[in-house]
Amino acid sequence: MISQTFPFAVRLIGFSHEEQAAFDENFAAKPGRGYGYFRLEEDNLQDPDLYVANARQLKALVSLADQRPSEVRPAMLVGRPGLDLPYPQVDSPIRWAQLFETLDDLVEKRADALSRLEASDIIAVPERRRRDRLDLDLTDPSEYERMRTPVPENGALLVVDKAPALRDYLSDLLARQKVKVLWVNNESEAAEICKQERVAVVMINTSTPGVDPYRLCWAVKEKDSPLRIAVVFLVSKPFIYDLEQARYVGADGFLKKPLASHHLVAVLKKFLPFSR
Repeated sequence: MISQTFPFAVRLIGFSHEEQAAFDENFAAKPGRGYGYFRLEEDNLQDPDLYVANARQLKALVSLADQRPSEVRPAMLVGRPGLDLPYPQVDSPIRWAQLFETLDDLVEKRADALSRLEASDIIAVPERRRRDRLDLDLTDPSEYERMRTPVPENGALLVVDKAPALRDYLSDLLARQKVKVLWVNNESEAAEICKQERVAVVMINTSTPGVDPYRLCWAVKEKDSPLRIAVVFLVSKPFIYDLEQARYVGADGFLKKPLASHHLVAVLKKFLPFSR
């Protein structure tokens, strides 16, 4: 039995916009055994429950290998790759009944794996598989530049929000790591703090009155800075995350509200120096 009743988050890798739209349409129909699925948008920093990769795209296969799928975060392929990979595969062009049958099987196996881990009190962490990896480097040069730019040591977390409630929550959450958590409710103070303090991450609630998150992100991301400050948008309706504009100003991605604590922790582990 599946204990998770809410829709499962699926990260698509290597599909065109038209193919992504087809996934959205079929996910909305909820076929198969009735488990719900939704596609994580490209810059959504939420951890997925499952991966679906386009086996016809070599770069997608390399990217999938880098994610290190596991029993609790399984993967499947669309199409037949030219090499032996340990993931279930469905035909391309997609036969949706076959795809949902495979997804449902993965969800049920994932639930069994989670139950075993909970019963043995083991924390589920993606692990490196002892198998041949796709030893190919297709990394974009701009990604190398980003990785070479260090985050500030002992960097603080800055919350831009209309009220300090999230700051207080994150302060408690990060107390053991001794991460300093700051809060402001306007753009000018946020930009000034990033100049005066060693800030590693800025979280911007996009519904904060008088705050343009794109403009603030541009101000925070000083192009000649030797340090890298991560900027994460916290979004809810009616705000629409503009991928092109976000990429232009250097945003690192977004999380949708309401915020789940495990998604927050996963994102902070990616960007805060204590996790490195």
